[in-house]
Amino acid sequence: MFADNNGGYIKFIIQKKIGVKFMQVCFLSSAILVDWSATAAWIALAVAIISPIITTIITNSHQSKLKRLEIVEKRGLEIIESYVSNAARATRTFGVSENYRYSYYQIFLFAPKSIHNEIEELNSLIITCNATSFPDEQKCQILLTKICKELYYNKL
Repeated sequence: MFADNNGGYIKFIIQKKIGVKFMQVCFLSSAILVDWSATAAWIALAVAIISPIITTIITNSHQSKLKRLEIVEKRGLEIIESYVSNAARATRTFGVSENYRYSYYQIFLFAPKSIHNEIEELNSLIITCNATSFPDEQKCQILLTKICKELYYNKL
């Protein structure tokens, strides 16, 4: 390569064409010529290839999040139903069953904090009864009804 007076470069390209050698002199200046129609076509091609891939990734991500939420909500409803049935049964029986204890601790995962005190109060009423006495059924029913209403309104 050789420098010319204008600051550009002279590039010698030797090409073989039909067995004859010849020299082609190209002047390269600092300005680069761009074929905008070809560039636009290449960009459109890249977008046409990449956009369905990105759309699929976003859609799959969204669907997996929705599925996880659906599973968590279903599990939450199962735990709430279990707690309510076990608590209602515990208010009418002597002692505390293992199922009630298990559902009591799980209900705090899905119950709003506004009713945690009522759940704890109902639990203390159920636990304080001994093997010869029932819990105070009227207080237990009032608390359980209040808890059920709050759980129902929060799940709507």
